[in-house]
Amino acid sequence: MLKLILPLLLLESLYSTNIDIDKLRYEFTKDVVETNIFRKRYNKYINSNCKDNFKCFQKKINYLKQWKSVQNDEKLWSYYKKKSKLFTAEDSYWEKIASKLNKQNLKLKQTQFVSIIDLENQLFIISLYNHNNNKYYFIGKDYISSGNIKREGEVKLGEDHYLKTPSGVFKTQVGWRSNGKYNEDNKTLGYGYKNRYIFYFGKHKTIRYNTFDDNKNKIYDINKWKLITDDLDFALHAHKSTKPMGEAYSHGCVRTTDELNRFLDKNAILHKNMFNGKRWLHKYSKEPEETKYHDIAGEYLIVFDKI
Repeated sequence: MLKLILPLLLLESLYSTNIDIDKLRYEFTKDVVETNIFRKRYNKYINSNCKDNFKCFQKKINYLKQWKSVQNDEKLWSYYKKKSKLFTAEDSYWEKIASKLNKQNLKLKQTQFVSIIDLENQLFIISLYNHNNNKYYFIGKDYISSGNIKREGEVKLGEDHYLKTPSGVFKTQVGWRSNGKYNEDNKTLGYGYKNRYIFYFGKHKTIRYNTFDDNKNKIYDINKWKLITDDLDFALHAHKSTKPMGEAYSHGCVRTTDELNRFLDKNAILHKNMFNGKRWLHKYSKEPEETKYHDIAGEYLIVFDKI
């Protein structure tokens, strides 16, 4: 019988602050990982009943757990086990991340969220920096999809290029919300469902392949491609398509699951510059629903090529 019990997260607690680290990890597991699993497996049932209501998702998932057919669903259980590695960070992996974070010397003046991207493993990692003991704590991780410069061979003259997702330390700027429009294939939501927040980090230099000659003719011989520097309007946004997360596939921005985007948005993981206390400052984009953790809102995204 399938037992869908959220794992006990027995990592070190934040004894020197009033932030409940175990609660944060539990919320991430439930809102991001578990919701993603059930929405994939029981997509028609959940979406037909709930449309885009996240509270309804959670209610239907709790209801589904009581069904014997769900408890004995081997495919669901198999997928659950596969994704369970996202619940925690292996000690050796997290130690490497924490070491890299300390070397960044961000000089943070208060407890706050700090987000990390591991391009090699295509992972988005949320951490919480505790100013009282100058230590980072793991909250959760999920798959993403970053830039794939090898796809430049697909580009026709005048189309968008495929650039490398830049590495480094980035601070959020003023973002916006998706209009929820489908791409030309009527299947892909390039920026996710309507009202998903697009976290913007500004224009940055990165690299791509030049696959056109001086006469603007396409170069099909990969050996003749040249790496050049180009500008990327760097953003982090939700994305829905037939392509799985966990593989580099984008034009250079970072794609996330719908569940991760919602979590980042409602928990102020990257909204520090959008709040003054609990007051939402963005004049042209509506406030997230039921926003929490304003006092520990984050603003930094640190992208590593390799952990």
